Parts: sequence; C-alpha cells; structure tokens
Amino acid sequence: MALPKVSVATGNAVLGELRGDRGGKRIQELLGRLESANPCIARFIHQLSNRRPQSAEVYAAALVVYRLLESQDDADRLKEEFIWEDDLPSPASRNSN
Repeated sequence: MALPKVSVATGNAVLGELRGDRGGKRIQELLGRLESANPCIARFIHQLSNRRPQSAEVYAAALVVYRLLESQDDADRLKEEFIWEDDLPSPASRNSN
C-alpha cells in the first residue's frame, strides 16, 4: 500500500487543527495514537529527536507529517466509501448516453 498523497486541503485542515485553541491537546492525542498504532515509528521519532540539539523541532515536524498522512488516509477512505455530489455525472452527461 502506497502512502497517501497529501492534498492542500488536508494540509490546511491539519494546520488549522494544530494551531487552534485545542492544539496542545490535539498533539497529546496524536502522540497517544501514534504510540498505540505505530510504536516502532514513535520509538524512532523519540530516538532521532533525542540525538539532535533541536529535539523539540524534530519531534514536532515528525508528528505533523504523521498527522498529515493519517488525515489524508482518513479523507481518501471516506471518499472511497461515499459518493460525493462532485463525483456524480452531471445531468447533461447522463442524458447524452
């Protein structure tokens, strides 16, 4: 399975989510999900960030990338499971068949 290609819309949504009033709480929730769902990645991020003088920045960047991929995966799955109005053929194209 390939990693999802993150859209600008997803990037903007994640940025808004993390910059919002509950941004700190969201980061803690994300860290909990990461440690539960992907302990190997969580350990890798922790070890990598501890070896760098800018450990907080490394940790934050890794968490943001993880959230972007997680969020895009959710969006892609929802799009596959539901038919969105934009995905339906227009009435004109349905009549031309």
